[in-house]
Amino acid sequence: MFNVRINERGQITIPKELRRKANLNPKDNLLVDLDEKGRLIITKKDFFSDLEDLIRRDLINEGYSEYEVSSMIPKKKKELGEALLSMSADVQSEITDGKYSTLEDLNKELDPEEQ
Repeated sequence: MFNVRINERGQITIPKELRRKANLNPKDNLLVDLDEKGRLIITKKDFFSDLEDLIRRDLINEGYSEYEVSSMIPKKKKELGEALLSMSADVQSEITDGKYSTLEDLNKELDPEEQ
């Protein structure tokens, strides 16, 4: 556990060792929330957080209530994950069938030292 102090501007410094352990880097975005007991929860924002935000916004734009949106998000995330896995499998099949090149193959073709 680390002790930190809030400065006059409301800022805290996350100790270097904790930043290293949490893989926090300059310009990373963090989500800050309170749990039911009033404790701060700090989470590193990632690609999946952004996807959840997009799903939430789309559902709200479609007219769903905040309550409905909260209950629909897990299902929508699962559907999105399944669609991405299916797309990935399709692409891999097309590469295997010789319809497309891999990035590695393209890099070899573009690298003058390889020729």
